[in-house]
Amino acid sequence: MVPLVTVLAALATAGCIKNDIPYPKIAAGITAMDVEGALSVNINSDARTVDIVLEEQTDMRSVNIRSVEFNERTVEPSWDITGKRDLSSPLKLTLKTFDEYIWEVRASQTIERYFTVSGQVGETWIDDVNHRAITQVSSSLDRERLDVTSLKLGPEGITTYSPDPSSLHDFTNGQEIAVKYHDLTQVWHLYVEQTETVVQFTGVDAWTKVVWLKASGIAGRENGFRYRKRGTLAWTEAPEVTEHGGSFRAAVNGLDPLTDYECIAYSGADETDIREFRTEAEVQVPNSGFETFSNWESDKFCSFFDPASPDPALQTKWWGSGNKGSTTVGSSYAITVPESGDSHEGKYSVKLASAYVVIKFAAGNIFSGEYYKTVGTSGGIIHLGRPFTQRPQKVTVWLKYKSGIIPEKCFNGKPDGDPTKVGDHDRGTVWVALGDWDYHKYGGDEQSPLEVNTLEKSSFFDPKGPNVIAYGNFVSAEDIDEWTKVEIPLEYTSTSRRPTHIVISAAASMLGDYFTGSPDSVMWLDDVRLEY
Repeated sequence: MVPLVTVLAALATAGCIKNDIPYPKIAAGITAMDVEGALSVNINSDARTVDIVLEEQTDMRSVNIRSVEFNERTVEPSWDITGKRDLSSPLKLTLKTFDEYIWEVRASQTIERYFTVSGQVGETWIDDVNHRAITQVSSSLDRERLDVTSLKLGPEGITTYSPDPSSLHDFTNGQEIAVKYHDLTQVWHLYVEQTETVVQFTGVDAWTKVVWLKASGIAGRENGFRYRKRGTLAWTEAPEVTEHGGSFRAAVNGLDPLTDYECIAYSGADETDIREFRTEAEVQVPNSGFETFSNWESDKFCSFFDPASPDPALQTKWWGSGNKGSTTVGSSYAITVPESGDSHEGKYSVKLASAYVVIKFAAGNIFSGEYYKTVGTSGGIIHLGRPFTQRPQKVTVWLKYKSGIIPEKCFNGKPDGDPTKVGDHDRGTVWVALGDWDYHKYGGDEQSPLEVNTLEKSSFFDPKGPNVIAYGNFVSAEDIDEWTKVEIPLEYTSTSRRPTHIVISAAASMLGDYFTGSPDSVMWLDDVRLEY
């Protein structure tokens, strides 16, 4: 039994003890927001922003925020953001735990607008800032006797126009029309200009086996394209021409690489001069079957190049992996290895095996680029991308996959809005991107311009970034027991922009950047091919 005097003495001195134990630092954040009339809600916890994309019928000045969720129950918002709010300008919200964190809620909205008239030439220019729409007709047409063939200047289904667009015919000096939706009234000015040019090319974008043809002509006429190899006489009609107003376009597939062609655009009986173009080369990535490897970098793991190879393309590194980071504690932790005797073609495939490496989860992975360096004991920096200027339409790979269950010790984070939780099946992924990234901006180097630091979420690859020209991905949470061909179509933001680099990345655990996944997940990959 403790003497009473001892207890009293302890109590007396307790008030003099300085508490040096720091409070836990919890960065208060928004994890979910339910918004009525929203197409999407994107939460960025690093930037502390919520970006809401609204449907075009939603009144931006009165948006109903049904609910908001925070990352901790102790988070105290500076004010209640739920209810109907004016999002025509950003809203600020301070979240408090032991510290204060300022968040910004922003909204954007795209309203599809168009204006076309009979006999229109080319596309209409829509100026939604100054409420103007300008189009063209042939100089042979009388601007006093035109018909409005389509008009939409406000949200679908809730917009009214005064006067009725069908009553507008004389565009000699333009026309004014009142556009009303919600409780807004906008006065738009509609102009029709005359042009001597009836039909002209607006784009001829030649890739390896396809050319994208674009032109402007007169709406309502028979509009299209013809093409042929240079030096031949017979023309071939371009298939599947699509039109909008007086603009029209077509994609011609099945062309021969590195071949000269000619084409014309026509609108009725009017034709352009002959336009020439040359298709590009058909280029494949080096070591696409992973048959070449060596211990040139380390005796702890294999690298997928060999300076002793007779093929110059295989003498330098093109593929990188996380082996350099995972094997710092021993060669048994190599997560990317050649697999002998189990392949789709040749003698080898590459095996990507996720693992729990001493204190941290590591996803089996391979990518075009370079493992740059290890950061402390829990992070790594990689440089993504290799020089590449061609434009394939899709990528095909042969793969097998085993999806493990994510245990608690291997769950260390996830992207905002991702539903993954402990006990879920892991997901394997292969993704491809082409872009014109500048390494001065993205932190990498001239060969591999994109730097990704696994300790800095803001550096993670963004498929919607401004320098991404094309992107496609494959994700599976299910086992794939037999060798299976997977096609990854590439969606391009532009047919005219030329990439400078390509990124091909595969991982047995899709959330490997967050150190989340299953140590039982394995992907086998072989025969990576670019399809043009």
